[in-house]
Amino acid sequence: MYPNCPNYVPILLALAVFGIVYNRWVERLERRGHDRGYMGLIVALGCTVTLVGAVIIVGLDPIRWVFACFVASGTPMVVGSISRYCRARARQRQQCLDHNDSTIRR
Repeated sequence: MYPNCPNYVPILLALAVFGIVYNRWVERLERRGHDRGYMGLIVALGCTVTLVGAVIIVGLDPIRWVFACFVASGTPMVVGSISRYCRARARQRQQCLDHNDSTIRR
């Protein structure tokens, strides 16, 4: 560490750099459509990295409970995001099959 620089400043700067890089990565995923169905996992990964920074600053004990809270509230969102995507894909496949069937019958 640098003299007169609190220990948390480099960690916060590293998290800010992570946020910039992660945003660019997610933007590329979105442009290519690779985020569909996985946004919950993408958000969870970003939150986990943030919590790692918090562990470095304040220690594991207080963050352990915060992590548990994120898992409890975020797991339904992650599962729901993937489920919604799977249902949407199944609907699209069925629409394609229905369209092909109607085209063949003509």
